[in-house]
Amino acid sequence: MADYDRVVSLSREKFEQSGPSVAELRDDTKSTKSDDVDIARTERILDLREGMLAGDEYYLQKIVCECGRRLTMYDFVFTGLVDAGHSKSLIVHTFVGNKLVVNEARPIRCSACARVCPRPWYRMPQSYGCRPPA
Repeated sequence: MADYDRVVSLSREKFEQSGPSVAELRDDTKSTKSDDVDIARTERILDLREGMLAGDEYYLQKIVCECGRRLTMYDFVFTGLVDAGHSKSLIVHTFVGNKLVVNEARPIRCSACARVCPRPWYRMPQSYGCRPPA
């Protein structure tokens, strides 16, 4: 199981270079930004107090599952728990910790129907990102 203590942090410059542009994040034809409802669901699945993740931004490349669900950061967290075997503690530390992390994207699982979807990019501009290989 992955351990946050062993995660290597990037410099802010390298972290910024690794992700989608601000324009790409803000373009709702390319990305889905988590709303308050999605953030609250994410807090609940991680056993966090209400409001712990509020105030930050969470983006996922726009993907609509075959079942019709538009995937969100909640699906990203669901996938980390179910498929990657990450602990809630690792995910929470990644969200609120002080490290700047970029990983290779993995397929994401729809939390509504459990179908595995393509590898989207994810971005939390404050601390974490994944970008699929070109």
